[in-house]
Amino acid sequence: MDLVKEEEVVEILQELIRRPSQNPPGNEKVVAEYIYEKMKHWGFEPKYVYKPEPNRPSVCVVYRGSEGKPRLVLNGHIDVVPEGDLRNWSVPPYEGVLKEGRIYGRGACDMKGGIAAAMIAAKVIKESGVKLRGDLVLQFAMGEETGEAGTKSLLEEGFVGDWGIVLEPTDLKVMTAEKGLAWYHINIKGKPTHASRPELGINAIYKALKLISAIREYNDEIGKRIHPLCGKNICTVTMIRAGTKENVIPESCWLAIDRRIIPGEKIEQVDKEIEEIIRKISGEDPEFKCEWKRVMLYESAEIPVNHEIAEVVRKNTKEITGVYPEPAGTLGSTDQRNFINDFNIPAITWGPGWEKSHEIDEYVEIRKVVDCAKILVLTILDLLK
Repeated sequence: MDLVKEEEVVEILQELIRRPSQNPPGNEKVVAEYIYEKMKHWGFEPKYVYKPEPNRPSVCVVYRGSEGKPRLVLNGHIDVVPEGDLRNWSVPPYEGVLKEGRIYGRGACDMKGGIAAAMIAAKVIKESGVKLRGDLVLQFAMGEETGEAGTKSLLEEGFVGDWGIVLEPTDLKVMTAEKGLAWYHINIKGKPTHASRPELGINAIYKALKLISAIREYNDEIGKRIHPLCGKNICTVTMIRAGTKENVIPESCWLAIDRRIIPGEKIEQVDKEIEEIIRKISGEDPEFKCEWKRVMLYESAEIPVNHEIAEVVRKNTKEITGVYPEPAGTLGSTDQRNFINDFNIPAITWGPGWEKSHEIDEYVEIRKVVDCAKILVLTILDLLK
């Protein structure tokens, strides 16, 4: 493992962070270009994929083995969430500050640390001279942070495999299951009138309170359904907008609802449950009128806890870190679902970093990224040599 050099890991990660790739609005191109040029410089044959957005390319690399199978896919997304108010950061978010064994910056944890580890692991395999039987596929996808089809498009273009590793931050815990999510927008109708004569109108905010109360009860009810790795279902009102002026009874009240879905539940059932809540309120209150729609869906996903890809990564994680990861699942949603649900490719979510994803002063520990690269090298050898 001497070929995995900490200083090179630091350099690559800093260069990735120093190229801001916020999404929204979708500034991935500068990172895609860096990865393309770096991989080409190392002797690989990278390719741009201009789907689903022509101006926001993803990058793929296939390092071919002698037989072309089996195939292992290492996946990462190159977009990051916006940095927010710069005044809240104690370090510049796009300089890749190195301090006390950590690299700071937006995307350091989610998930440029995983991308750097994948790049270095591929370089080490190539430079080692080891002959592979199967193909190593590297995916650097756009659009994950906003639910776009970056990874799905790469799979559709044929960059597929027998196993996948989605290198999201998990503190090197092997995640074989992940929750899904659905977002609902609900617009509750009222009737505006002067606030001095409220009896002549219908206050949409007051009507919305009935729905909010029902959602809280619903959250308690579905929370009794528990997945052994991903925990319980959750439903939360996350946004609310209403009112036109202080002295006008509001004519509408708009809500956003976030519903987290454990593996095994179908979206059709979740939709019916939301519809039933609204139907019940409408039946009790003839003045309650609303329009609703589901605007986002990330399906839940799951593979067996003891699947080969999970067992190999656990074994190699213990070899490098001394800690054997216990079975685990992700509470959020990742592109793991595209591998499992859309292409029937067994995949895990696993990577360096954990606690600072999307936060102010985001960072990743250098040791974890180096360990990640080493574990990937061992996994590539186990599966493809």
